[in-house]
This record gives sequence, structure tokens and C-alpha cells, in this order.
Amino acid sequence: MSKNSSAKWVAEQALALLERYPLCDSCLGRCFAKLGYGHLNSERGRAIKLSLLLEIDRRVKEHELPDLGEMKEILFNMGEVGESLFSHYFGTGFQRRSCYLCNDVLPQVKEDFATKALSLLRTSPMKYVLGVRLSPRMQELETSFAVTNGLVYYESMKAEIRREVGKRLSQLGFEPEIDNPEGELVYDMDSRNVEVIRKSQKTLYLYTRLSRGVPISSWYSKGGDSLDREIGNKIIIPFTEPSDVRILEPYPLVIEDYHEERKEVMGYSLVRTSTLGKSEFNLLMENKPFSRTYRVVFYSRERKGHEIYDGIQDTMIEARNYDELMEKVKSMNVEIISVDLIRTEGKHRRIRALLTRVE
Repeated sequence: MSKNSSAKWVAEQALALLERYPLCDSCLGRCFAKLGYGHLNSERGRAIKLSLLLEIDRRVKEHELPDLGEMKEILFNMGEVGESLFSHYFGTGFQRRSCYLCNDVLPQVKEDFATKALSLLRTSPMKYVLGVRLSPRMQELETSFAVTNGLVYYESMKAEIRREVGKRLSQLGFEPEIDNPEGELVYDMDSRNVEVIRKSQKTLYLYTRLSRGVPISSWYSKGGDSLDREIGNKIIIPFTEPSDVRILEPYPLVIEDYHEERKEVMGYSLVRTSTLGKSEFNLLMENKPFSRTYRVVFYSRERKGHEIYDGIQDTMIEARNYDELMEKVKSMNVEIISVDLIRTEGKHRRIRALLTRVE
């Protein structure tokens, strides 16, 4: 075995921890949770302890550890795993110590959480995710422990509980819905109660705007009129245009807990398409048009576009966004009458088609 092998590194790190802290199998294993895929942290921790136990016994037998008192603290901190070797060398007097991090309650917490969550799901089935709420003291203790000891492969206690309870519930026919949950089952470590927190549902609408001067958000409303105030629901806007621009191509709009199939209100035409999961929502929000085509109606004594009537003209202008459009129009030295968004280009069109089947 090479001096810098992973096994030797893990053993040295674990030994350093057990010299200072009593740790149960799960809490020791969690210090190396990101090493060795497919095993429970309790399995990792017990395997590490057994490996260290063999190494300690070898050192004693090879007379590399002349002072047997040096290994007492480590055996105490190993818990039940170290008791037999302690009895072999010291007889009686083994000290049973509670885990520094979880106070030996982790197995009980997982069992309790699974039982209570199962009861709730059988009574009121729902698409769910799991959550864990640590006490402030336990949260601070765990954070300090991981940072102080430089545990780069550490997994949080909350993550371990969520994963193992979720796996057990899945085996019983209640698999968590990570992407599009209806609610979260949160286990409180202090009260040992499970709280059901309903998630808001995000629905994708496509809208066109034929009116001018009515913004989507009340933040930008001058006269008090706005779409969000009218429908009374939270609106999330992936991208839009100033309120004086009519929008003739369907634009995306995400509305929370709103279920109207079709709505005509204040010049907006809203058409419900689909409910969004987390990944779909993120995909929608991260992809904006890279090019937009506007129809600009303007007045000019010079012929600069398509003549409509006595100096009133229109033209199509392509720009990355409204600000760039204004720069281009400014250079034309004309008087703007109105602006309409006609078409956009970009990856968002394919995403829109995927989510709504609308090209």
C-alpha cells in the first residue's frame, strides 16, 4: 500500500477525528460520504472503525504502541465497536459515550420520520419531497465540526436523513417527486413532528398584449392598473417588453396557483399550457431571445420606411432588445408613434415548443 493511498488517508483522517470526538457509525461515515458510491453512511463508519480496530491491535502486537493508555480514548469514542478490544486489554471500565453530533438519536429519528410520513401519505396522498429542520444548536455544531476539521467529503445530517427516509418510503410505494412536488414533509428534530408545507404550483401561460400602457407588474404601474393586480396572483416574468409595446408573438408568463384555462383581461390574452417542474422552470428562465423583430410606426417628412399616410410610415427593425431598438430609431431622427413586437429568435422558441407544443 502506497504511503499516499486513499485507504491510508481515510484511516488517518478517521483516527484524528476519533481521538477528539465520540462518533456513531453514521456520523463517522458521513465525514466520508462522497467517497465510495452505493453504501449507507452507517456502513462506511462501521467499516472504517473495524479497519482502525485491526490497525490498533496490530500496533499493540508489534509493540508499536508501548503505552496502551493511548488507545483508550479512541476505543471509547468508537462506541460498541471498540468494546471487545478494550475488554481484551483492560478488562472492565469501558465508557459508553453519546455521539458528539447526533447524541445517538439518528436511527430513532429516521424510523420516526418514516413512520409519521408514511401515515400522512396514506391519509392524504400527494407528490412530495422531504425536509429536515435541525435545532439551531445542532446546525451550528455540525457546521463548526465540518469546517474545523476540513471535511471536504462531508454530507449534512439533513441530507442523510432525507435520502434514507425517502428510500424507505419509495420501497413502500411512496416515491418522492423531486422535480414537481405538491408539498414538503418537514421533520422537526426538536419537536419530532412532521409539518406539511404545501408548495405553490407554477403554471406556464402564453400571452399576447394588444393594449398599451398596462404593465404586467404593479411595480411599474403609473395609474394603478397592472395584470398582477387584476388577477391577484404572483406572476414570474421570464422576459417581456415595456408596457407601451404591443406583444403580438406569444410570450411566456409563469403564474403561481392560477388555474384559468383562458383569460382576456386588460388587453392581455392568457392561454394556460402546462404545469412546470423545477428543471422546466429553470430552463425557461435561463433562455431569453437573442434577437427580436419590431414594427415601428413613425412620422417623418423624409421617406424612411413604408408610407402609410402623409408622412406616417412603418418599418421592421431587428434588435437584440428594446434598448438597442431605441438606439437604432434614434439614429433615424424620426418621431415614434408606436412599437409592436412581431417575432423573436432564440433557443427559447424550441423550449416553448417542447413545453407547450406551440411553435
